[in-house]
Amino acid sequence: MKNALILLTFLLMSNISFSQDKYDNLKPGDILTISKDSNIPFNYLHFPKPNFIIKRGAIANYKSLDGMKVKIEEISEDYTVKLTPLNSRRFFNRFSYVKANLEKALESNELKQLITNNES
Repeated sequence: MKNALILLTFLLMSNISFSQDKYDNLKPGDILTISKDSNIPFNYLHFPKPNFIIKRGAIANYKSLDGMKVKIEEISEDYTVKLTPLNSRRFFNRFSYVKANLEKALESNELKQLITNNES
């Protein structure tokens, strides 16, 4: 019983340490791509609500963002990132940046890593 408890503790600690290394290699300047297969709003990319997008004169078509390449501008300590479109366009022709929860967006495949900036 004691050995099983020690083994379980070791496995949990090793799992936690591997999960933290997963996102530490992303830095400002890295390029990600947005992945979306339906027109349902994103869960971890924090776009304005559809009614706010429509009031600003744009169309809230989330599926049009599929495949859009974005660049990481800032990363905070809680892995909230500021993303800007790579081709100097705007999201929905109105918004120059969007914030996202990096960890959860990568796990749910809303964002996919494309290129890593290897400058030190």
